[in-house]
This record gives sequence, structure tokens and C-alpha cells, in this order.
Amino acid sequence: MRELAGNLLEQSKSWAKSGVLLLLTVIIVWQLTAWLDKPTTMPIKHVRIGGELNYVAHEDISTSLSSLVQTGYFSMNTADIINKLTDIEWIKKAHIRRVWPDTILLIVEEQRPVAVWNETALLNVNGEIFKPEFDNSSLQLPRLSGVDDHSKVVLAEQKKIDQSINILDLSVEKLTLAEHGSWSAVLGNGVKIKAGYELPEKKISKSLLLLASIEGGLIEHLDEVDVRYPNGVAVTWKAGYKFDEAMVKKATLAMNKSQPTKS
Repeated sequence: MRELAGNLLEQSKSWAKSGVLLLLTVIIVWQLTAWLDKPTTMPIKHVRIGGELNYVAHEDISTSLSSLVQTGYFSMNTADIINKLTDIEWIKKAHIRRVWPDTILLIVEEQRPVAVWNETALLNVNGEIFKPEFDNSSLQLPRLSGVDDHSKVVLAEQKKIDQSINILDLSVEKLTLAEHGSWSAVLGNGVKIKAGYELPEKKISKSLLLLASIEGGLIEHLDEVDVRYPNGVAVTWKAGYKFDEAMVKKATLAMNKSQPTKS
């Protein structure tokens, strides 16, 4: 009986020692964590910005983050910093790296604009709309228009048209998909095109290539081309240009090989 009591006493002492040791460990960890979470512990002294910046100034980034980086190396809230960075419309993505012992590195990826959208916003390479402050007149980009939900469709069609008429040294300056579904375009040389309700790339490229094949300089005299007809195109010439009889015969032969044409 005494032996059993002695064993229980020894076990109790062992458990007590283990409990005290565990409690001390918890206290130490808690104190260490609290110390590391203090903004004054190992304060951030340097902020470096990486990535190619064409539209956002380093100073603008530094200013927007000034209050968030006045903290400690371990207490820094990376989620808040990334959210603050991506609130800048020109910034698409941002990453943060800690560099021991007092530096953070911000890796910034800017939006890359490929078109002006509805004259008030921009489209990136994926056809996504973003709305930064920008000088509309200084951006040499195609002007696309339509309902916001169709931005990707319009951009994709503009790229296809550009690719198909590149051989003529032409490109799209404006492309519009009206709310009711009708397409229209203006080329870089000022030619206006009515394309109707179907995707316009095939009709536009086929009509322009055919007109160019009749006579090399003919494209320069175009004012408006209507490709909405199922079996031809209607052409309006610039003021002062006359499509003469000899050219009509050439055009008739060329069109008969391809498709009937109104003009």
C-alpha cells in the first residue's frame, strides 16, 4: 500500500513538473509572439519596387503605402499592402517579398492597354476593362465600343480584322458593336465600313482584298464600304474620284470570279 502511494506521489510530481514546463513554454511563446507583432520590433527601413513601370510612378506607389509600411518586419500586413496596390487601376498584380532584416520588395505588374473602350476606359490584352486616369489623345490605340459584357468579343474581332488586312497596310482605327448587334468600323486611312450583324472579319477582308486586286490605288479612293449585302458590296467614293468605264470592266471580270458586287 505504501509502495502504491509512493508511486502515485512520484507520478503527481512528474505531471506537475510537465505542467509547469508546458505553462512556461506557452508564456515564452506568447511573449515572443507579442514582441514580434509590435510595429517597433525590427522596423521596415527600405521599400524596393520591382517590375517594369510605364504608367505608374514609383512615388505614387510609395505615397499610397506610406502608412502601411511604417511597421515591423514581422507585423507587416501583406494582404493590406497588396489590396492597396491593386486598388491603383494601372496595377494588375502585386507580390511581396521580405528581405532580411529590414526590407520589403514589391513586385508590380502593370496593366498593358491594347485599346480604348467607349472613350472612357481601356482594355488589357485579355479584353478586360479597367478605368485608370489617362490622356485619351496621347494613346495611339484602336477605339473600340460596345456593351461592357462584349468587350472580349469586340477585341478579338478587331485583332482578326487587323491580321486579315495587314497585307494591305491597313488596320482598324475604330470598331463598334452596337447594342442591337450591328457592326461598323473605321480603318486607319479613314474608310468607313458597315458590316451588319454577322462577325465582320471575313466580309471586310474579302471585300477590301478584292477591291485592291482590281487596281492597286483603288483603296485610297474609298470613302465608305457597305458589306452587308449577301452577294456584293456597295462602295461610296471620295469626292472628286470617278470610277471610269475601263475600270468598271476590270471590276466586273474580277467580281464575277469571286462574287457579284454592287457599286
